[in-house]
Amino acid sequence: MQPRKTTWAGLVLVWLSLLALIFGAPTAQAAVNTNTIPVGGTAGVVFDLTSGKVLAAKDAATPHPLASLTKIVSLYLIRDAVAHGRLSWTDTATPTAAEVKLSKDTNLSNVPLAEKSYTVKELYDAGWIYSANVAVMLLANRLAGSQQAFIKEMQEHLTTLGIRDATLYTTSGLNNSLLPESMRVHGTPADGENKMSAADIGVVVRHLLQTYPDVLQDTQVVHKNFAVTASQTYAMTNWNALLTGNSLAQSDLPVDGLKTGTSDLAGQCLVATMPWQNRRLVSVLLHANGAETDDTKRFVQTAALLRAVNQAWRPVTLNRENTAKQKVKVTDGKQASTTLQLTKSVVGWAYQGQVVTPVRALPKTAALSAPVVKGRPTASTTLTKDTLGYLPQNDSQEISLAPTKSVAKLNFFERFLRWLGQLF
Repeated sequence: MQPRKTTWAGLVLVWLSLLALIFGAPTAQAAVNTNTIPVGGTAGVVFDLTSGKVLAAKDAATPHPLASLTKIVSLYLIRDAVAHGRLSWTDTATPTAAEVKLSKDTNLSNVPLAEKSYTVKELYDAGWIYSANVAVMLLANRLAGSQQAFIKEMQEHLTTLGIRDATLYTTSGLNNSLLPESMRVHGTPADGENKMSAADIGVVVRHLLQTYPDVLQDTQVVHKNFAVTASQTYAMTNWNALLTGNSLAQSDLPVDGLKTGTSDLAGQCLVATMPWQNRRLVSVLLHANGAETDDTKRFVQTAALLRAVNQAWRPVTLNRENTAKQKVKVTDGKQASTTLQLTKSVVGWAYQGQVVTPVRALPKTAALSAPVVKGRPTASTTLTKDTLGYLPQNDSQEISLAPTKSVAKLNFFERFLRWLGQLF
């Protein structure tokens, strides 16, 4: 293997990146467009789970049909109910004759049910692994008493997450037209279909995985048998073909979740997540391009999107050593100014090798009042935003700054003398 040759252009790029890291965002860097990664669908978003930093986006704020991605919200509520004692995994639900009949509709994603009791855990697994519509409807009834009451809980939950423009008609994501009229929520349109934006789906997923990271143990299951009766099982294969061990798994993309969705209006949709850079990536893709002639397109487009993000973006550590100290005035201090530095390291972001989220400089009018104590947090700032920003629930990251040296306060006589000097 030949050693890589260093070019003048390469040295210039390295120095520019270093200067950007140390001194903040120069005018040229502020103009960098970080929203250049193609998203192969009608809408989509990719983000870092921990920080909420958006790494790619397309029409992410517009509500679109989401089909079975609805189940992310529904199953979130079920997981939350178990955590808070409203349900237990061993509680049971029994389908009606009409629900059993609907569960055997081969045009819909379902596990076939019998008129017997199923545990909450069995139905929950069927919802994640096989996107079983009637299983999720049973869970909704078991928790809230009716589909309408559960949808109200879904809407209230979304509101607590700051989501107010979602449209929900069904607990499973099915279009109303696919349900018997007796199973539709009263007063909803005959062809009503749930809608949310890609960004809002991302917000839900972010809260879900941060609150209940064990959900990934369920979403990464590729094969599992569902016990229809004591003597009959139904083989479930996870619809997410990108999962490690599944049919379209990619060796460089260790996908371990999360959910598929398909309908005539929504097209092919996919939420995928995987470990990345000692962090976690989440992608949301709505209505994958080319799916009309190729039913693998949501997986192909998502794989391309994840690779592009992986190649373009890197988290970078901003700390005292590589971030410029900021000089501020000190009112009534024995020294006229002091310098501030970060109190702890923070994660910024580099795009195509260039830091695009440096620490934001304090305004020139910023000032501290003496006495000032070295190391004591006295001011705050944020990271500079690039063109993509963060998910709404983490719109800015506050960063504490502390003085590098103490500044004593002038006594009355000293302040008087300084006043005279300023006066004359």
